Parts: sequence; C-alpha cells; structure tokens
Amino acid sequence: MRRTFPFVIFALVLAPAALSAQETGGASQSGPPTPTATATEADQTTPNFADFIGRGTIFGDNSDKARFERYRDLRDGGTLDAFRYTSDTMSRHINVQADHVGYRDQRYSAAYDDFGKLKVTFEWNQIPLFFSQDTATLFSEVTPGVLRISDAIQSGIQNKTTTIGAAVGQAQPFDLRLQRDILSLRMTYTATPNLDWNVAIKNTTKDGTQPWAGTFGFSDAVELAVPVDTRTTDIGTSLEWRNDRASATLGYDGSFFRNNIGTLIWDNPLRITDSSTAGPLQGRMSLWPNNNLNTASASGSISLPANSRATGYLSIGAMTQNDALIPFTTNSALPTIPLDRTTADAKAIVTAQNYQFTSRPVEGWWFNVRYRSYDFDNRTPVFNVSQTVAYDTTVEAFAEGGTSPFSFTRRNLDAEASYTGFRWTALRAGYSREQVDQTFRTFDTTVENTARLSADVTGISWLTLRGVYEHAKRTGSGLDEQALDDLGEQVSLRQFDISDRTTNRFSGIVLVMPFSSLSFNGTVSAGNEDRPPTMPSGQETFGLRSNDSRSYSIGMDYVPRDQVSFGISYEFEKYTADQLSRQANPGVQFNDPTRDWTTDGADRAHTLFASLDLLKVWPKTDVRFGYDFSRAETTYIYGLAANTTLPPVVQLPPVQNELQRGTADLRYTISRHFQAGGAYWFEKYTVDNFAQNPSTLSTLAQPSFLILGYLTRPYTANTIIGRVTYLW
Repeated sequence: MRRTFPFVIFALVLAPAALSAQETGGASQSGPPTPTATATEADQTTPNFADFIGRGTIFGDNSDKARFERYRDLRDGGTLDAFRYTSDTMSRHINVQADHVGYRDQRYSAAYDDFGKLKVTFEWNQIPLFFSQDTATLFSEVTPGVLRISDAIQSGIQNKTTTIGAAVGQAQPFDLRLQRDILSLRMTYTATPNLDWNVAIKNTTKDGTQPWAGTFGFSDAVELAVPVDTRTTDIGTSLEWRNDRASATLGYDGSFFRNNIGTLIWDNPLRITDSSTAGPLQGRMSLWPNNNLNTASASGSISLPANSRATGYLSIGAMTQNDALIPFTTNSALPTIPLDRTTADAKAIVTAQNYQFTSRPVEGWWFNVRYRSYDFDNRTPVFNVSQTVAYDTTVEAFAEGGTSPFSFTRRNLDAEASYTGFRWTALRAGYSREQVDQTFRTFDTTVENTARLSADVTGISWLTLRGVYEHAKRTGSGLDEQALDDLGEQVSLRQFDISDRTTNRFSGIVLVMPFSSLSFNGTVSAGNEDRPPTMPSGQETFGLRSNDSRSYSIGMDYVPRDQVSFGISYEFEKYTADQLSRQANPGVQFNDPTRDWTTDGADRAHTLFASLDLLKVWPKTDVRFGYDFSRAETTYIYGLAANTTLPPVVQLPPVQNELQRGTADLRYTISRHFQAGGAYWFEKYTVDNFAQNPSTLSTLAQPSFLILGYLTRPYTANTIIGRVTYLW
C-alpha cells in the first residue's frame, strides 16, 4: 500500500510559500537546489522543479527481488520522484522538498527561516527494509505477539502420526518486511540578538516483522517472524546565550521508547501438551522493554588570552525501565518458582563530561587538550535467584544466587600539538589515554595509551601529502579468573574488547595535480593488532590473538573543460584475524592441549568506481554514465595442533559476493520550462554463501530446526526510467 497522507502536509506548507513568492515577484534564481540522494533529480540552474518518472524493471531468472530493493522501494509505476521549491528574499528563506511520493521510501521536508528571528525545519522520512520474498511459516499471529500452529500438526508430530518434514507443506508464504517512519521537527527562536531557544522533536515508529528465533533445546529450535510495533519519541530543548567572548547553554533531552508487543509467545511444533521431560507446548520470551531516558545538560565556552579558548560540557541523565517480569517457564508440568519481584525496577544514572582547551599562543604553534568521561552507574537492585529452569524441562539450583548489575566508567585524556613553522609542512604529535573501570568483567580496569605522529605537506599547487602513525598499548588489571571458572570457561580465555593488546597503524594520502584539469589521488593504510600469545604461566591464551588490516586506493579525475568530466578509482581492502579455541568437555579433556584448534579468518574486498559526465556537449543535452563494481570474499581456515586428538577438519568453502551497477542518464531541454529524458540501470548481484544457499537450506524442515526460508540468492535487474521535468 502506498501512503500519501504526508503530501497533504506538504501541500499546506507549500501554499503560503507559493503565495509569498507571488507577492515578492517570484523565487530567486540565484543557485541550484541542495543535492540529495534522488538518482533522477533534475540538474538545473533554477531551484524550482517537479520531476515525474515512470519506471519498470525486468529481472533475470530466479532473481531475489527483496535483496534488489532492500532499503528502497523500486516497484514498477509512476510517481512524482523529486519536487523542489525555494523562495528567497532579503529577510527570509523557504524551501520545500518531496521525493518518491507515494512509495515506501518517500520523503517530505520543509524549511522556513525568518533571518534573525525564527527558523523551523520539518521532515517526514520512510525507510523500508525488505528482508525476503521467499519466507514461509507454519505460524499465524492470532493476537499481537502470539504465534500459533495448527493443533492437528502439534498432535500429529507428538503422537508420531506425521513429521515436521511433512507438515511444512502447509506453510504459508509471506513477505518479510519492516518499515521505519521518522517524523522530525526543529525550531530555533531568537529572543534577543544574544539568546536563542531551540526545540527538537523526533518520532520514530517501526512496524512489520523481522527474523527471530526461539528454542526449547538444541533439538527443537524454531525460526520466527517476530512482530514489531514500536515507537521512540525524542524531545530536546535548550537555551543558548552567546556574545563575542563567551557562550552558555542549558538543555534538556528526553528519549521515550514504547513497545506495543512486549512479550512473544509461540507454539512448540513438536508438542501439544506440557511435559517435564519432553518440554512445554509453547514458549515465551520478553521483547524490547519500555524505557525512558531524561537528561539535563549545561555547556559553555569562553575566549582567553593568547588566542585560547576553553569549553566545557556536563550532563546527568536517568535511565529507567520497569516492565513486568515473566515467569521462568510456561511449562505447567514444572513447579512454579516465585519471582523476587514482579517488575524490572531497572535504573541507572549516566554522567557525561567533556572539557577542552585550545590555544595558539605564538605564530606556528597550536595546542589542544581534551578530557572526557562517561559514568554508567547501574542502580538496579539485585534480583535474587535461588532456582532456575533449564531447557524448560528441569528445575535446578542457580549457583550465582542472583543477578550482577553491570556498571562502568570511561575516562579519556587527549593532548595534541602542531607546528607549522616550516614552509609547506605541518607536524603534529598527540597522546591519548583511555581508562575503563567496570564491574563483573574479567578485568576490573583496562588502560590504553596511544601516541600519534603526523605530517602534512600543503601549499604546493600540484602536491598534497599526509601521513599518520599511531601506536597504542592496552593492558588490564584486576583479573578475575575465578569468574571464568565459575562459568565453566577456560581461565585463559580473554574477551576481545578488554584483553591486552598492542596496536600499530599507519595511513597516508597523496594528491598530485600536474595540470588544473587532471589530478591523481592515492591512499594506503596498514594496521597490526597483536595480543599476548601466552599467559605468565606459559599457558596459551584463548580468544582473538591478532587482527590486522591492509588497504590501498588509487584514483584519477580529468576535467578537460566545464562540459566534460571523467573520474575513476579503485580500492583494495584486506582484514585478517587469528583465534585459538579448545574443543573439550568438563573432565580430563578440559585441560588437554591436543584438543586445541585455530581459526584464521580473512576478508578481502575490491571496489571500482567510474563516471563520465557530458554536459551540453551536444546542444540542450546532458548525458551521464556511471559504473560501480565490488567483490568481496571471506575465508575461514581451521587448523589443529601437531599432536591433535581431534578428528580431521573439513574446511568450509569461501563466502563470495559480487555487485555490479551501471547507469546511463540522458536529459534533453525542450524549452525554458520543460525537459525530457530517460535512464537505464543495470544491477547484477552474485553470491555464494554456504550457510544460506538454496542448495543448503532446501526445505523449511532442517535437522533440529524449523526455518523461515530466509535465503541468500542472486539477482539481475534491468531498469528503464522515463522522465518529464517541469521548471519554473
């Protein structure tokens, strides 16, 4: 369904704008409209136009139309694809825009600026997400958040008169889609020359379904289309005072999330009755809870002697969430475990600070020092748990005894200095320190120290150079190996985001312009991240051990005259990672190094862009060509210890994907007010993903898993667009 009601708002906003334009002798012809992402937008010297298009797409055999559209709506048909209206006078500015009217990715915006008095902007934007056209399910939503399967199917499978493989023949196909609608309004009112009042309101809704999963154990998992119906309302207001030397701001920000479907209930396809050994007849889980964030802030800046300036920011926020808690299980064959409390009663105080001092005390020198901190103080009461339910079949003791509220504090100190006393050259050095203190992590504290050096060569008409080198070292303290042991993990396991590491990075940029019409550019970067390979005891450390990156690019731009331009660029990227694990059950195996195995992962990507513009080379005619190409490959190579007791490894095939996109756009000026033209788009996507290939997932009934049929498939699309543009 195409939604058009925002166009009414758009028309109401436009009406007074058009009347104002008539009163002032029409719109200004001073410049082009602000560029947007609309591929068919007119290229005009006037800011006022309406671009009408008709579009049709022909797909190759077995093409995945959902992947072709993904975050856009490219259905066949006609629409007002781009509308731009601008009216300017010496005292005010009005701008109205619309894109892809009536489709799922439509956008409307309006802006009014009464210079020095009032500025108002409005936008309504839709963003679709088309997951799959291939999905099918045995479940139907009887009420919001309640998914049921036919009782006959459940009974037949439980009583062994049918199988899940036979039942999936009754699955109903559907499109798996999610829609995001964003409404935003901003206003700035200038009460006095030194005082502004700012107001911002943003409302985001999500509606549709997305892939989800529920499980009753390893042998009974279900992929579900979880219903989504949420709303997030963000409100902000501030008073901002300023003069030539100083400024100060007091503000309030609130964010309020509401989920109209807070709980998901789904039938167990294998059972029609509860059982203390075989599992329950249905499952239940909490979805995203309602929550609030209220924040007050103050900031200011002041000019100081010696070309210096100091700025500061402080905010204090309260996060709260008090949704009802669900019981441990739906299985009526198990005893009921009383809850410690009926609602979450979750709360946290968040304090953020940012202070900065910059100075240019003498010619050629510049200094900058900044301190930032973020404190997440979790004040949620402990939820006491003496017993829990495993796999919805067994009541057992909970060794931890309750929850562990997670808190952390992050502090950052940055200092930089630059010197520009050399001709054409700027030198910069910097130092950063990050300290994170956290609760209930294996390291209580992590500290990372980073040193940076950079050099820039500018001011030469034909050459620009820049190089940056960075060295960082992160170390942790307060290691709690017992916490890992309590979880049944190897005590040498290190969590990648807080483990010790040493990092070296380099990046460089070069721009060469031998002629005003010709330029070449290139970049190179390399990063190396090593983590200690062994513990002090000599034992191997499990987890991520290294993570490296390499990339380079080269490009050229050629503009022999104003009507002709050509550009081409190529980029290569490579990312590698090395991990160590152990395949072991509790007991003798747990400490057996012959059961160790490694994973070497590598991602490689090639990207090519090319474009050619021919503007008025032929009278009244503009022609544009574009071509994009990207190819990516991911490999996983598994290795075993030399004296391994594990069975031989079967290596996985690479994951590959490739996207080509070519465009040709023709526009012909018929008269002062009319243009006509057309465009051709070619897109081809190929993919080979062993995990989600149609040949791998050939049926909804997989061993121990009932899936939706959300697959990874290729597509080939040829799109023809016809266009008529009216200008005024």
